[in-house]
Amino acid sequence: MDLDLFGARTEGMQLFTTRSIRQLTIIGFVAVAALLICALILTARQLDSLSEQSQVTVAAAASAMSASRQLIERSVAMERNARQFAVLGEETLRQLYRDRRAEFLALMIQIEALDVGAEALQTTQEMRAREATIYASLDRATAARASNVEIPELANHAYRIADAIGQWIDQQQSELLVRSEQTKQSLSFQALLFIGAAAALAVLFVWLITRPLQQINRAISNIGSGAYDQHIEISGPQDLQALGKRLDWLRGRLQELEQHRSSFLRHVSHELKTPLASMQEGAALLNEGLVGALSDQQREISQIIANNCSRLQTLIEDLLRHNSQNFEVLDIMPKAIRLDELVLGVEEAHRLAIGNGKIRLQNKLDRCVVTADPERLRVIVDNLFTNALKFSPCGGEIALRLWSTKTSAVFEIQDQGPGVSEADREKIFEAFFQGVQQSTKPYGGSGLGLAIARDYAVAGGGDLTLVNSTPGACFRLIFPLLPA
Repeated sequence: MDLDLFGARTEGMQLFTTRSIRQLTIIGFVAVAALLICALILTARQLDSLSEQSQVTVAAAASAMSASRQLIERSVAMERNARQFAVLGEETLRQLYRDRRAEFLALMIQIEALDVGAEALQTTQEMRAREATIYASLDRATAARASNVEIPELANHAYRIADAIGQWIDQQQSELLVRSEQTKQSLSFQALLFIGAAAALAVLFVWLITRPLQQINRAISNIGSGAYDQHIEISGPQDLQALGKRLDWLRGRLQELEQHRSSFLRHVSHELKTPLASMQEGAALLNEGLVGALSDQQREISQIIANNCSRLQTLIEDLLRHNSQNFEVLDIMPKAIRLDELVLGVEEAHRLAIGNGKIRLQNKLDRCVVTADPERLRVIVDNLFTNALKFSPCGGEIALRLWSTKTSAVFEIQDQGPGVSEADREKIFEAFFQGVQQSTKPYGGSGLGLAIARDYAVAGGGDLTLVNSTPGACFRLIFPLLPA
């Protein structure tokens, strides 16, 4: 079965599931922080190791340098004491040589213990042999035969040892520099590795956190667009899974309500249109004289019946359309629209009605770009324009004004009709409401145009109001401008 790893679906077994998104966030933060802390600890250890080696190398170099200097001083002094004894034969000089010899041997042991290199060690062995020869010759010599003491040179070997120690120190410095460079490269590689691992871990937890949120967002979008048949299942922390179950329950309820609504609309359409079709057919048969010739009065009554049947059919269709539009949930993203161009386009669509009514248009349209659903905005402007044409007298004038404020576009349309009475102003935007002032045009209306326009304006973040004006009626549409 499929279960979750930190809320993620994996094939196999359920490795881990957090209780809440807060817990998942804390775990992600701790994991990334722990990785970075490990990187800091490893870096500190490597730096400590390099520092310790540097200290050991520096201490050994200083000790070797000091020992080599003292060795030179002792070897020169011992060689001088031996030569003085060979000339003077005094016992005090031989004893002084013995005292300095003890210090000499201690320095030799110290240098050999430092492991200052093969060349230095070989030179110390040669120097030991030469010194042993001098010491043996001095030990056997008497005051009378002191001139027979064999005295090979010691100082030149001491200088050779000092040179070898210097080369060894240079070698140690080179090795220390090489290790420093290696440590630098190692730390750089580790830094990149840990940063990459931390970034990957951060991306993983961000994905684990945002994926259920994206699933919720998609689920809400699907519900908003009317896709009720898509099952909602949220993977992730337990609290978000519970939220997903609630959303799925809501989806089911909305699907059930949508089915009931559709069924109701179908039944209403069928029950109303069936007898109406029979009435229309009967009126048509009467007008055609299939049941006999009709008098003028009978023909007039038959025509009235046919006209009212057509009007009733229009009202039924408007009723069904209005209900469908009210229940319809659109998921169209707002777009940038030139409102002035849209108004001109609506004018062009009504050019024939404008010409027939000899209507004059007074346009004062500024350039305005708004964010809206293009079709809904067109319906709003078209309904307002149709309403103005409906109530404008023959030869009248319709004024269209468009300007912008800091945040909104303001569109006004004013006719020269009878206007709206005070008693009707509060109900003018109600569905199917028709005021006291009726149109003088041969066609009527269903009272839905302004209601639909107001609903669409509010749904788009704007507003539609009736403002005081003389003469006629003036409607003001306010819509948000496109953000800069």
